[in-house]
Amino acid sequence: MTLDLRPLTLGELFDRAFMLYRRHFWLFVGVTAVPGVFALMLTLAQQVLQSLSLAQPSVGAQDPAAALQNVALMLWVFAGMMAALVGYWIVYMVALGATTFAVSEIYVGRPVSIAQVYGRMRGRIGALIVLLLLTSLRVGGIALVGLAIVGIAIAAGVATSPVLGGLLAIIFGLATFVLCFLMVLRYGVAVPALVLENLPAGESIQRSVNLTRGRLGRVFLLVLCATMITYAAVVIFQGPFFAGAMLAGLDTSRGFWLNVVGGLFGTIGATLTTPFLIIGLALMYYDARIREEGLDLELTLAALDGADAARV
Repeated sequence: MTLDLRPLTLGELFDRAFMLYRRHFWLFVGVTAVPGVFALMLTLAQQVLQSLSLAQPSVGAQDPAAALQNVALMLWVFAGMMAALVGYWIVYMVALGATTFAVSEIYVGRPVSIAQVYGRMRGRIGALIVLLLLTSLRVGGIALVGLAIVGIAIAAGVATSPVLGGLLAIIFGLATFVLCFLMVLRYGVAVPALVLENLPAGESIQRSVNLTRGRLGRVFLLVLCATMITYAAVVIFQGPFFAGAMLAGLDTSRGFWLNVVGGLFGTIGATLTTPFLIIGLALMYYDARIREEGLDLELTLAALDGADAARV
């Protein structure tokens, strides 16, 4: 890919994201396959837990000891799910950083491999985890405050007017959701800022807020498009197996295995489509810096200097 650094319209940004993904399909899928393994573990554990919970009443009626063993097994599976969930988010953040670095290298015309992009994450894993914690605490804190206000509204409604309390609960609930979603959009390019500018987690968040100011509509459309693509892929890959499991009965052996195979294919579908969002966010980061800071001139001069040095 030749060096083509210029401000992009929304359509051009989407087109370039698809083009990058298509041309470097195996690179991006290989990078995102690592968290995909953890997602698959979560899916399989969920299927086992669901199967055990469905079987629990019938077993308990016949053998209390077997029911107790079943409950213990369910607790172990649940604990494994939680451990896999933590591992998934850590690995996912690392894959986010690796994919972002891959986009940056391709974007300026340099070849790159899966091993190279993951190698560049050494020394940044701790910062990525801190970034995940900070963003989770901020968004989660707003969500908890909103839920507390909704609870107060419901309690006040029970004491005075149920209709008014219910209306206030809906309004505050929607306001909380919108506020949390806006915060997520504002933090959309925090990972590119952290990886490409080598910033601490806190500064990366503030950098993202500054770069997305006035561009939240673009980020929203990208997130919406990527989400629709991912869900469509999951439905296509997993839907037939889920329908077969429903027809066979979720509590039957055939239904269980159809669900397991469906979860496997659904995870594959999600893994195949996940890179699009990350690529798009990296391109938005570049686009914002080109528009605000003249990054195109800086990178073009750096590329020319590198070419001159190579000739010498």
